[in-house]
Parts: sequence; structure tokens; C-alpha cells
Amino acid sequence: MALSRPLAPHERALLDFLIEVCEPLYGKRTLQWRAPIKTCRVREIGDSYYLAVVHDEATEKSGCDAITLGRDLIALDQGIPVLIYAILMKTPTAYLIDIFDIDRMDGRPLTAYPKPGNTLMIMEEGKRVGGADWRHAYPEYDRPPPRKLI
Repeated sequence: MALSRPLAPHERALLDFLIEVCEPLYGKRTLQWRAPIKTCRVREIGDSYYLAVVHDEATEKSGCDAITLGRDLIALDQGIPVLIYAILMKTPTAYLIDIFDIDRMDGRPLTAYPKPGNTLMIMEEGKRVGGADWRHAYPEYDRPPPRKLI
């Protein structure tokens, strides 16, 4: 099993920004996700940009579903789109951040780590809803609306 480590400050800042841009969709639930990322530990899965949050064994066993956050971020790295997203794990009592991924769409390693802020395009249901306009590199598409958290 891979060793766990804390989120690096730049990783935490980017994940926190992603959660923040999802607040219009999830309201106060985002507060439940932002606090734990300050102290959570992660494991790198396959590469250093695909991070799985380490949960205690009871939480892992209680996980019964997964859902991608309703908004994604798009960055550009040397003109190549970079998809930034997170996956929640549903447990009987809560939704928890489970996966955080930064995926350069050509499969190559990043040359520059994305920084949170207005240089990122915010996508929802496959459509740009804010931030930078990188549609020339990452076109809009039809995607079903995000699943409701119950």
C-alpha cells in the first residue's frame, strides 16, 4: 500500500478553490468538506496528481456510493487543457472528499501546477459558468446535471 502524506499547500489551495466554486450547488455542505482538507492525508494513486484521501477503516467500509462534484475546473498547461475535479464518497451519515485529480488531457506530466483563481475555467454540466474562457482548448459539451446529494 502506498504511503500517505499531507496535502501540499498548493494542492490544498487548489482543492479548497474547487470546493469554493461548488458552494452555489451544495451550500453549507461545502464547509464540511473544507475543514478536513486542512489536516487530511492522501495517497498517490498511479501518479502524484491522482490523490485518494485516507479515511479510517470504518469510514472506508461504510462508503456506499461515489459522486463527482458538480463543477470542474479547467487549466491550460502549454496550451493543453488540464481537468481538475474531485469525487465524493457517500457514507450513511455524510459525503466526504475522497478523490482529487488533476489530469493533463494529453497524458503528459504537468509543466506548471494550476493556481486557484480567475485563470481557471469553471465548468458545470459540460458548460462554462465562470472564470477564464478556455473553450478554444476545451470545448463545451452536454453532460447530465450533477446528482443531488441526499
